[in-house]
Amino acid sequence: MEKLPMYGLSKNWLKALESNFSDKSLKDAAPIFNSYLQKQHLSYDNFCAILKALLHIDDVSTMQSYAELTQFNVNVGKNKLQKFFIKFSATTVNSASRLSSCYDEVVLVSRKGLEESPLPRPLILALSMSGKHVSQITKVTPRRFYFQSGIDLLDEPFDVIFRSPRIPQRLMYHALEILENRPDIHRYIFAIPDSNSKKYSAPAPKSLPTLTLFNASIRNNAEQLQAVQQIVAGQNPQAPYVVFGPPGTGKTTTIVEAILQLYLKGNNRILVTAGSNSACDTIAERLCEYVSKVAHVRERENVMLRLLSYTRLRKAKKTMPPKLLACSNYRSRRHEGLRRIDLSQYGIVVATLCTVGVLNVVNNPKFTHIFIDEAAASIEPETLMGIVGNKIHPCHVIVSGDHKQLGPVIMCNRAASLGLDQSLMDRLMANKLYQVNASGDYDKTLQTRLRRNYRSHPEIVGIYNKLFYNGELIPLAPPAEVNRAANWSVLPSQGFPIIFQAAHGATEREEHSTSSFNKREADVLCWYVTSLLRDGLGNGIEVKQEDIGVVSPYLAQCKLLKKMLRQRKQTNVKIGSVERFQGDEKSIIIVSMVSSYASTQFLSNPRRVNVLLSRAKSLMILIGNPITLSDDKNFKFIIDQCKMKGNLLFLENLLKDDFSKRQEQEANDSDSDTSSCSSDLDYRMNHLSV
Repeated sequence: MEKLPMYGLSKNWLKALESNFSDKSLKDAAPIFNSYLQKQHLSYDNFCAILKALLHIDDVSTMQSYAELTQFNVNVGKNKLQKFFIKFSATTVNSASRLSSCYDEVVLVSRKGLEESPLPRPLILALSMSGKHVSQITKVTPRRFYFQSGIDLLDEPFDVIFRSPRIPQRLMYHALEILENRPDIHRYIFAIPDSNSKKYSAPAPKSLPTLTLFNASIRNNAEQLQAVQQIVAGQNPQAPYVVFGPPGTGKTTTIVEAILQLYLKGNNRILVTAGSNSACDTIAERLCEYVSKVAHVRERENVMLRLLSYTRLRKAKKTMPPKLLACSNYRSRRHEGLRRIDLSQYGIVVATLCTVGVLNVVNNPKFTHIFIDEAAASIEPETLMGIVGNKIHPCHVIVSGDHKQLGPVIMCNRAASLGLDQSLMDRLMANKLYQVNASGDYDKTLQTRLRRNYRSHPEIVGIYNKLFYNGELIPLAPPAEVNRAANWSVLPSQGFPIIFQAAHGATEREEHSTSSFNKREADVLCWYVTSLLRDGLGNGIEVKQEDIGVVSPYLAQCKLLKKMLRQRKQTNVKIGSVERFQGDEKSIIIVSMVSSYASTQFLSNPRRVNVLLSRAKSLMILIGNPITLSDDKNFKFIIDQCKMKGNLLFLENLLKDDFSKRQEQEANDSDSDTSSCSSDLDYRMNHLSV
């Protein structure tokens, strides 16, 4: 990455940080804000300058978050394995969760050699001074971090500065730099220059190709077939093609089919990219399945390359399936840089947006088609990395995702409020070209809106369909898969597999932490997990740990639940935040809301609620405070629906009876490894009611 500039920040941006990014300080740092702040409208003329400025705001804020971890006058330790470490200060908050091992760096500045600087010490990224040691952090624990050093550091105290190498930020700056000099690429960003004027008219429809499908089921889904045919035909070269895929509608199935059809069509070279490794792996695995099964594809050489970054290569063997690993650059090229890989010999290349950003620096990628999946989850400068470096024009760009699910994660609220949290897909779907008219029609040469849901029970689909999708989704999941809870004795209304379990617990925080937890909700959730695993869903339907997903919006609650379920050897129950479950599904989802007699701001984001509600296939259990949560209109609707169906549970006699029956058995059988989620059964019995 020696060719990638540092893209340092000027003193004006540091002053803006000190002023909390006031309007005046932003105008001083970037004059483009003089015209932008009033309407916050992106145009051809200001696009690059504004996005660069918004990145600066987020960049300097991130640097400041590292600055808060700075420690002064500390000593270095060494463990029995001769690894250097430094203990975190007792006064810093969430130190361990804010650092990334094998990525972030530590700068040790000798107290003897520290010089005066006009900049705050933590923001000094490349200051030349004697006695400075830079090392990569190799491991992070709650109390200390480890790093490597070729010299002995035990003899003197240091000031400790943490920093990020800022690789993603620098790659995004580089993408914007390319875009400034490539006006021909702007059509991918703004669809068509005069798209909102009367000059534009949709291209005349052409006959769509007749295809021999890899996945025959697509023939029975009009929207999926339409998307594949339109992408292959490439009828409208003036703008990106959008595949809008709400939860469970088969977006990945559609994209994989289109990729394979294009690959077989001729000399097409296809790039498939997304913001995360998991999204790339999902598509790559599906492609691998067809490559291995279909004879006329299997016979070809170099069909697909799953291109891994240096960081992912180090973990690939432990984290990737063997079939996918065999299609990657792991075995034959793991010691080579991306510069040396000849991408032109592969028909399909799958890589993250960041890795494509590196290719823009060290390689000359040439693709006829670029697929950007989960596009609604990436900020625009990140998405640009997948487009701007391509050397073939015109190139067909296909954007897929759901802009009604979770969007990009922006740590700086000010940058987000000024538009950095908007994705390319958000902006395209707001464009006149992509809007749906009053009759429900839209330009099918520019987009397809998938509608048929194959994931969830109709009543579960009905909740988020009404709240977020204008009732456009059609529930078509196989009844045998989604009706598993129909005879569950705990479910009052057996045709409505959604429970809201009321629990008024105290919201707490650990010292030096900003995340909350709720012990009573954890207790109730733990009972549900244990009951389901022990008794099943009735009619002989067993529940495995892998069938259950536990979701909470707070990391501290996730941590508590992992500890409690681990005590019962229920370690295969997936536990995570809403963000971690985006794109995932489980037969049973149990949610702990945590907030009780407190603000529900964290849960009031409609996109977060949408993800939370759309993960369950056959049973969803929500645990929380119905009074507090009813302040939010979305949760009020959910709670009212549960109440109307008799599934709003308060005094839970079933739970109390169960504890009474099993209290003696648990007292006799339990030990340290099989103890209940809380040893105090009486406490739980007395507090399960409101």
